[in-house]
Amino acid sequence: MALKNLSYISDDAVKWLRMKWETLRDSLIQGRSRSLTNRNAIISEGNKEKTLRIGHMYFFHYQPKLREKLAYYDVFPLVIPVGYYAKGIIGMNFHYLPYRMRERLMKKLIGYINEERGPGGRSAYLSITYNTLLPFTRFKEARPTIHKYDMTGSYVRSQFIHVEADEWNTALHLPVEEFRSTSGGDGVTNTEVWQDSRDKIGDRQSIR
Repeated sequence: MALKNLSYISDDAVKWLRMKWETLRDSLIQGRSRSLTNRNAIISEGNKEKTLRIGHMYFFHYQPKLREKLAYYDVFPLVIPVGYYAKGIIGMNFHYLPYRMRERLMKKLIGYINEERGPGGRSAYLSITYNTLLPFTRFKEARPTIHKYDMTGSYVRSQFIHVEADEWNTALHLPVEEFRSTSGGDGVTNTEVWQDSRDKIGDRQSIR
C-alpha cells in the first residue's frame, strides 16, 4: 500500500488522480453555469457516494454557510471525517497544511488504519475519532485541519468522491487546494493559509 512509503509517488499515479480531480472541478464549474448535458457526470471513474463515512477520505465541492464571516475557506476540501455534530460532520481537511505537514500527520495516523467490507468490497479507513485527536498533543498538525461541514441545505455542491487508501499518498501531495477570502474572491494565498496553520501548531519549519 502506498501509505507505507509516503514520500514516494509514481508519475502515473499523480497523472491519474490529477486527471480525476481536474475533471471533477471542471464539471462542477460547468454544471453551475448549466452548460453540462449530464450534470451528474462529475467524473468518469472513481466511487461517488451520497454520504460520508468516518475515517475515509473524500473530495467534494463546498460553500460554507457563514463564508462571509470566515477569513478564508477551501472550496474543494480533501477531508477525512472524524465525527458528527447536529448538522453535519467534523473533518480533517488536509489542504490547510503544507505538503510536508500533511505527510507528517498521515504518518502518525497510519497506526489507526483498518479495513471494512462495503458495497464494492473491502476498503481501508482510519479507525480514529475527534476525541482520539484531542488535546492535539500527539497530533498537533491536526489542529488547523479540523473544520465543521454542514450537510444541510445547499452548502455541499457535489457528490462525495471517495479516495481509496492506496491513493491517499497521491491525493495529499496534489496542489489542488482552492482557498477563497470572505468576499468569495482569491484574496488569500496558500502560503498565507499555511503560515496561519504553522502559527497554530507552533511549527517553525519552512513551508513546502
